[in-house]
Amino acid sequence: MRGFTFQPPESTYILATMRLKAPRPQRNYTFSIDDTVPPATDINTIMQRGDEVNAVLRMLMDVQTSTVVLSGDAGAGKSTLAALLYRRLELTLQAGLPAPKHFVWLSLGVHTTLPDVIAAILGGLNISEPGFFLLKPEEQIATLLRALRRPQEPLVVVLDQFDTLLDPETLLGLEGRGAVLQFLDMLQQDLGVSRVLLTCYRSPFPGQDLQETRVRSFLVSRISMPEGVALLQQRGVQGTYEDLSLTWQRCGGHAFALVIFSALLRLSGLSLSYLLNAPDYQSLWSSEVPIHLLAAVYSYLNPIQYTLVSMLSLFNEPVPAQGLLMTIMGEQTSVNLAIYEQELKLLTQLSLVQQSVDQQDVPCYSLHPMFRQYVLEHYLAGGTVRPGGVGATSLGVTGTMSPIMEGEEAREVALAAGHMRVAAYYQLLAEKHYFPREKRSSPQDIVYLLAAVRHLCLGWHWQQACDMILSEGIYESMVQWGAWNALIGLYMTMLPPNGVLTRRDEGLICNHLGLLYDRLGNYPLSQAFYERALAVQRKINDKHGQAITLTNQGELFRSIFEWQQARTNFDQARVLNQQLRDSLLESVLLHNLGILHHAVKDYQQAFIYYQEALRFARTLEERYNEGMILTNIGLLFYEQGFQAEALAVLFYTLQLRKSLQYSTISYIERFLTTLEDSMEVDAFASLRQTSREVEEQVLSRLVSPNMRQ
Repeated sequence: MRGFTFQPPESTYILATMRLKAPRPQRNYTFSIDDTVPPATDINTIMQRGDEVNAVLRMLMDVQTSTVVLSGDAGAGKSTLAALLYRRLELTLQAGLPAPKHFVWLSLGVHTTLPDVIAAILGGLNISEPGFFLLKPEEQIATLLRALRRPQEPLVVVLDQFDTLLDPETLLGLEGRGAVLQFLDMLQQDLGVSRVLLTCYRSPFPGQDLQETRVRSFLVSRISMPEGVALLQQRGVQGTYEDLSLTWQRCGGHAFALVIFSALLRLSGLSLSYLLNAPDYQSLWSSEVPIHLLAAVYSYLNPIQYTLVSMLSLFNEPVPAQGLLMTIMGEQTSVNLAIYEQELKLLTQLSLVQQSVDQQDVPCYSLHPMFRQYVLEHYLAGGTVRPGGVGATSLGVTGTMSPIMEGEEAREVALAAGHMRVAAYYQLLAEKHYFPREKRSSPQDIVYLLAAVRHLCLGWHWQQACDMILSEGIYESMVQWGAWNALIGLYMTMLPPNGVLTRRDEGLICNHLGLLYDRLGNYPLSQAFYERALAVQRKINDKHGQAITLTNQGELFRSIFEWQQARTNFDQARVLNQQLRDSLLESVLLHNLGILHHAVKDYQQAFIYYQEALRFARTLEERYNEGMILTNIGLLFYEQGFQAEALAVLFYTLQLRKSLQYSTISYIERFLTTLEDSMEVDAFASLRQTSREVEEQVLSRLVSPNMRQ
């Protein structure tokens, strides 16, 4: 048939024979996305930076530009500038002037993966792509490119904090975050009437002639002196114009440094002139001024402010005030919450804490990234200078934890203890908003479970995190949804040397990682993890684990056409299974051996293996595997020239899979559609009629009558 490329027969992966149900459309997909609206740009508190906004707007409107990168140091105001531009374009559209039709703002989090980003953009356009997460990375990117190039649907996408996807040293995509380099290649192409704006510390396109790649770069460095003076005055800083100008100069025009300075004035109660001129404070103005200012602010926090800031630093994502206070208080219901709420409000007014809203319009809080990094690096420093370490004690630790524990070790123990409090909070939310496995439809349904797992790992309870993944069926769910990169990220935090697991679970997780990397097309890493799994499983004599890993590794070998090695793996797994007597494993192995012979066109032996595998699948009531095996039998019949028999099997299998709502029906549908299009109408109708006539006879050889009800 012209226009149709035969794919290798579908394979069964043991431990990954997930019931791949077609996911429900996920409009407004926001899993792992910190925010979908830009930060506030209130003219009373935010400098409007008109010149910079106009300069970036001219870049975006250039017909030869597809992508603009806003780069600059932390705190320089990249996100604010992007938000000002976003709001300008929205107002332009509301005024009925030429402007983009659609707007998507995504603030990326530390756990965001590229498939999450693409799905969120498509969701913002109300585009539903069934089985999107099961597509290969290049197919996902191609889907996005088609959406961006729609001529009547101009779109502006802002990807704030894009560098969370990148290694800070190499600027390459972080492991487990997706095909970031392929995505960057797409951004250099013609995106039609759509535009993409990135904010990041350094451009992910270093050393390239950006004019040739449709990418423009804008360095966000400092605000002007008049804007800096106005910013200080907006924030209540009182002083002469000369002192305000000197402050701008001392801060180097760094936007967040000016904000920190205004917070320092408020918290310390000192005058502007004193901070600028007193000998005790001259160290503020040497070298890294923003860091020195943060240190000064940190030292002036009162115990409640210190507690709020310390706990907020442990959250990777914005958290509601109720959740923050619950994590701090635990069971202490007698504490005056109003005092904490008042101090949280003050920290927000000082812009040390940032406020956003979640999907339910509930206010959520997070630390400015620069402040969060400082707090984590000096986690116990504030508690030691307070009488009795009051601030740290409220988090369950103190600055002097034991006579033999001090410095970095004490800080790490304190952080781990803090993360366990956060994990307990998310476990409570997971229980309150629990979704049974059969009702889960996307990672958003288990977001609290995933957060609990992450914080258990950060709290050094890796085995507990692993047990939760296995007992809650998180692995099965995320494989079903295609959230493979996110799952890799979870596994890597608990696997040695990052964590500590039982040897049996270490082997199991390595096997899972081998499978995940295989599905992502990263065969070297897949092979490496399979070998690591086998080494562990052989050492502890885990025969069942070995058989499973050998089966999956055999599938990897088959997919890269190493037929003999694949056969060796399957044979070794069958020898082990003679002792184990695992019927599902035997069905899988028989099926995969059938695929192996099918691939080399040994049709007779392939059919024998398929029949045996089908017998096991029926006995075990594995309807998903039954449909998979029958699909391969239908293709085998077609390749042998038995077209009527092939159609009889494939149409039956199509209905079976539709009844089970599995997303793997697309290949059968494409095959049947292409076959029909390649034939004359009467010829196909005649073939279809013949297939109906032989259907009962063909299926009676393959499927027992009670299985066809």
